[in-house]
Amino acid sequence: MSHTSCKLTALFGGNFDPIHNGHLYVARQLLQDPLIGELAFLPVGNHHFKSGHTVLDYQVRHRLIAKVLEPGMLLWDEDNQAQGYTSQLIQRLQLKYPGMRFGFVIGSDNLPQLPSWYDYQWLQAHVYFIVIPRPGYAVIPPDPAPQYIVKHLTPPDISSSQIRSLIAKQQSIQGLVPQVVIDEITQLYTTANT
Repeated sequence: MSHTSCKLTALFGGNFDPIHNGHLYVARQLLQDPLIGELAFLPVGNHHFKSGHTVLDYQVRHRLIAKVLEPGMLLWDEDNQAQGYTSQLIQRLQLKYPGMRFGFVIGSDNLPQLPSWYDYQWLQAHVYFIVIPRPGYAVIPPDPAPQYIVKHLTPPDISSSQIRSLIAKQQSIQGLVPQVVIDEITQLYTTANT
């Protein structure tokens, strides 16, 4: 896509620990929107403060995402430092990709919290938020509201923690992750759990 295009580049951040079919469903659905030209996965860096489960190393998660990319999907490693703020990330991207317009994918649970985000006034002026409704969280825009669009999607009920739990119990994850990485994901999490 041309960086001067009026279409948005959707920024889809997360742990992707591991990437699963729910993530890909959201990405595919967003790419069908005429406002969105491409979608960039932004896996976050290693979060040493998280406990309760093993987080695969950033490079491993990055490699798994790279194996499942489809047309219109990109993989950027702009958010691999596990620090900084959304506004700083997008400012770095704007310098790297002048003229590109960004949409930041969030769940409806985050929408009311946006005014508490660092540099919210800048985000209001420069970023479109692509809001995905989540069960139990109404789409309630904050005051003052940012620029946002709501994408009413019904992703499959899959979570990364569910996948890790099934692997720990030596149960199948068939249908939950892309077939091309199912064996590798099973092996990686089996090894991580031993």
